[in-house]
Amino acid sequence: MRGPGQDIVLATLQEIGVSPTSVLEIGCANGYRVARICDRFAARGFGIEPSSQAVADGRSRYPSLSLEIGTADRLPFADGQFDLVIFGFCLYLVDPRLHLRCVAEADRVLADGGVLAIYDFIEPVPYHNRYSHLEGVRSYKMEFSRYFLASPAYRLLRRNMSVPAPQPDHSVGVDFLSKNLSAAFPPNPFV
Repeated sequence: MRGPGQDIVLATLQEIGVSPTSVLEIGCANGYRVARICDRFAARGFGIEPSSQAVADGRSRYPSLSLEIGTADRLPFADGQFDLVIFGFCLYLVDPRLHLRCVAEADRVLADGGVLAIYDFIEPVPYHNRYSHLEGVRSYKMEFSRYFLASPAYRLLRRNMSVPAPQPDHSVGVDFLSKNLSAAFPPNPFV
């Protein structure tokens, strides 16, 4: 179980018994979470982050990681390259016009049989509000795993919530989903 101050993504990964060999975190900041996962599981680590400062810091702190400047809607990685893809508390800042593109890109780089982690706000109904850290930016909140769960290739493995939200607009948690495309569309049972 998670202890105080323990990373909810890493803790949940250990709870469900997944041992990744290749990890991508989308919205990785300086790569601290990917580095911890790679240390724990002897995995190869990759990250993508729009902040050049965060990437520069991460490259100096974690030279074994491959960190790139970029965004979730255009991932510079091969199809099926990763057995674990993490959205690291970033989807709430993505323009909704790009949501389906981000979902398609994450699905493209996640191997069949892989695991997807979505660490973000988990709100029962979609809505937006003003992003308090930058004028003119909106924060979009919803259950982002619904995008993936609309496909028969994905199923929810585990949802863990952070400590109880101090107010209704701050429900944060992680959803772990498994991808099984090969079993999603069995032969036609009606013939």
